[in-house]
Amino acid sequence: MENKIVLKDLNLTPPEKNLYYHLYGEIISGKLRTFSDLVEYLHDLPVSEEFQACLMKVFALQKKLYWGFFKELNPEVYPKLWKEIVLQDGKFPFGGTLKRSMSIPEIYMGLLDIHGYTKFCYDQKRNMSMIDLLDRMIYNDVKSISSMAGVLSRRARGDEILLLGGSACDVVKACLKIMEYFNSQGRSFSDTVLRKKLPGTVLPKFKISAGIAGGQKFTPLVITRDGDISGDIVNTAARLQAKANKTSPHDNRIMITSHVHQKIKSEKTQETEEMSCVIDFFKVGPVEFKGTRLTVYDIIFLPEESYRLEFRAPSEELLDSLNKKLWKSRVFNCALNLAVKVVKNQLERSWKDTYMNERLRLEYKALLEQIKSAAELFNDKYYETAIEIYARLVVKIVSLPQVDPIVIQYLELVRANYLEIYDAFTGAMDEEIELKKSEVFDPRELDSYNLLKKHKSLQVKLQSHGRIKLKSRKTLWHRTTDELSESLEVNLKSFK
Repeated sequence: MENKIVLKDLNLTPPEKNLYYHLYGEIISGKLRTFSDLVEYLHDLPVSEEFQACLMKVFALQKKLYWGFFKELNPEVYPKLWKEIVLQDGKFPFGGTLKRSMSIPEIYMGLLDIHGYTKFCYDQKRNMSMIDLLDRMIYNDVKSISSMAGVLSRRARGDEILLLGGSACDVVKACLKIMEYFNSQGRSFSDTVLRKKLPGTVLPKFKISAGIAGGQKFTPLVITRDGDISGDIVNTAARLQAKANKTSPHDNRIMITSHVHQKIKSEKTQETEEMSCVIDFFKVGPVEFKGTRLTVYDIIFLPEESYRLEFRAPSEELLDSLNKKLWKSRVFNCALNLAVKVVKNQLERSWKDTYMNERLRLEYKALLEQIKSAAELFNDKYYETAIEIYARLVVKIVSLPQVDPIVIQYLELVRANYLEIYDAFTGAMDEEIELKKSEVFDPRELDSYNLLKKHKSLQVKLQSHGRIKLKSRKTLWHRTTDELSESLEVNLKSFK
């Protein structure tokens, strides 16, 4: 009420111009920080076209001073985001107040990182014009690309870019467009003055890693008093980006949460139909994030990464067996099935990409023979020998060129866990041999066993022979895997 009396007694003439200057002063001083404060302050004044024009101008100042990340948000360019972020005024729909410390279900955050940015700046430290060119691209062009998708963007630390949208599809689309922009050769910046200053300037291609989160029913997004953002959604996007960067430090990669994946798959719009021709999804599985666990998906870029679709079914079968802790047999067999797909895919791609030499052809053939041998030995209950072959096999697959890094991570995860089982299983068998050595060995072997206990290296050889002859091998294998299954690590780790 006090504000109304003060405003009424100002005796402003001409009213619109004087009101405009007066409100500017009140906003800059911090007395009128929100649109609701502004409307309440002007409650007694008659509404006219001039009044509304004045109100729009001073609201623009409010946004510039107090909305921070959201200062360019408006209902025309960002209709979905405006609906989710702003409490729109009923009387003046062009204005509203930011929601703060609220759970917003339809909000999506992307965090992008430009590979090679630091090195580029170091290499160009004597050429500030080139650094300025890249800086303008990040600050201006990224903003334009994002806004065309209805997504707000902001440059964070150095080369980090934040994206915020009211649709999962919008944020992914903006991310893809930004990737396309930085990956394209022969770019020229749109700034006329700069192009005259640096004619024909071409920057190198830059790869992007990104993480996208959001879409949960209760998504905590904290909008601070100065318009900055924080909350779980920001942290999750940052950790997904770190995971993407660690997985592919020299290539493009986008990782998303299962909620983002579900939203994109469930949306039936023209945009999602168009996007389905450009991308597909690969289930990474559960990833640990500092005490929390999220199911993560990786985006496949079509058509250059279409070969990865061949790994999708065997990878998901392996994930299912890992989640169910089926270490007795199914995990091993699923891992071998995935290894077969990898080796055959690499073989076909090598034939297409190069003239494969005889040595490489024989190497791939040998790998397939090893996979077949490991499967047969495992099914015949020669578990430890099969594990030894699988462990060597994974080391060789890792050394192959251009193998999918996520597939490699799971093959290595299975390898590490089966080596742990291997130690426990062989230890259990050795204890069983010691208890039942008279049943396991014939008299001559038993004498040799007792004698060779004094000569460890020779005893190991005979002990391996004794393990094969144990009748309780399968029972010991089941007991060992049951005992260890709960403690075995089946999650990928985040790196942030």
